[in-house]
Amino acid sequence: MTKQPWAVYPDSYRAREMKIIAGWIAVGESGSVVGLPGGGRSNLLGFLCYRPEVFRSYLPALTHPIAFIPVDLNNLPANDLSTLYRVILRSFDRVRNQFDPELQQMATTLYEKIQAERDPFLAQGALQELLLSFEAKRIRVVLVLNRFDSFCETASLQMINTLRGLRDDFKDILCYIAGMAQEAAYLADPTVLGQMYELLDSYICWVGAMNNSDAKNLITRAFSAADVSPGEQDVSVMLTLTGNFPALLRAVCQWWLSTEDKSSATEWPAVLVEERSIQHRLAKMWVALTQEEQYILSELQKVQTIGDKDATYRDFAKQHGANLIHLQEKGVCCQTKTGWQIAGVLLAEYIAKVKGRGRGKIWIDEQTKEIYQGQTLINNLTSLELSVLALLTRHPRTRHTKTDLIVNTWPDELRQQGVTDNSLYQVISTIRREIEPNPSEPSYLITWRGKPEGGYQFYPEGKPG
Repeated sequence: MTKQPWAVYPDSYRAREMKIIAGWIAVGESGSVVGLPGGGRSNLLGFLCYRPEVFRSYLPALTHPIAFIPVDLNNLPANDLSTLYRVILRSFDRVRNQFDPELQQMATTLYEKIQAERDPFLAQGALQELLLSFEAKRIRVVLVLNRFDSFCETASLQMINTLRGLRDDFKDILCYIAGMAQEAAYLADPTVLGQMYELLDSYICWVGAMNNSDAKNLITRAFSAADVSPGEQDVSVMLTLTGNFPALLRAVCQWWLSTEDKSSATEWPAVLVEERSIQHRLAKMWVALTQEEQYILSELQKVQTIGDKDATYRDFAKQHGANLIHLQEKGVCCQTKTGWQIAGVLLAEYIAKVKGRGRGKIWIDEQTKEIYQGQTLINNLTSLELSVLALLTRHPRTRHTKTDLIVNTWPDELRQQGVTDNSLYQVISTIRREIEPNPSEPSYLITWRGKPEGGYQFYPEGKPG
């Protein structure tokens, strides 16, 4: 709980992302920091919390102090309101050194007073008393909630609502920054966020590939304790291979340190893409993308060598422009002078070999009423199966109960005869065989289980893993 791990980071670390977050805080807004596995989300949030003097340099016009409070919600001792309040109070106490003496004493006193309490009313009162003191001193409080998506998987609606309630009670001084692996829309049940959803979905900062300065600094730190270090040419090759993606860059540095015979740099891509540690990181990045994004990257891998002078490439870039920009934010592609490219030779090599490539977004041509997956017409389904798929496509991400699907898609005469769960399951199973790359692990059409009945949830772009 000190700034020491982040003291070696330069003040310019993640400057683009820091500016984005500073823009939220300056106007009192909350938001999400999202990143693919290995993209450096936790490092950014740690830097934000333990190097607050750097963050303040992005807000020169801010007249009031800011207190960043890192709150660990990923491993709550118990799943109840009292524990939530006490964990937040403990978080204030742990970083009390950044407060003035009066607030330091108050944070410690209030936490020690309620740390053994089980009554949520008492713990809530202590937290509100502390926030009132910050409010009186006009200190803006930023609760940094890393792995917030994991917390939402087990938290009750009451626990999440109380976070929104705190924000409403102290809206002039309190903001949230939620660290998540995916946007809020991809929570198993986004409705659990309640009114918190709009706080976290309106402002999103993606963390992915680093700029060259940060990437070179990572390499320097990786070799700081070693007897040898790569030369300028090897460093350049490392950046080109990894696209400056942190997890890949660390893995390549480790390979360089542990490999005596590195052969020629021109042979590195073929060697590294077979390394288990590199494959593992590439696979984690790949499955964290939607099926639509996988499809676009697969197509980009085929056409990127053509360049923007070719009509095929221009049509591709025009058709997928918005998604390519989003993929650039995630750190997996970039726009160069000659056009869009996959970010990093290793990722491009992996995509060229990967099996079960994405199939694209499922959409309806409203003129013909035909359903497509990417550019492929879906025409191997019965009229009933197409009716179910059309309903799901027009109402994506909604949790449809079994009854809802039957009532809205089955013909009247069949419903009157009675429709069993097995009949619905057979229809769903056939649709999955048609649209899913791996029907046993669906990403478009997800089963959810609830009471008194469960149902299905549809993601037209294919839910990321």
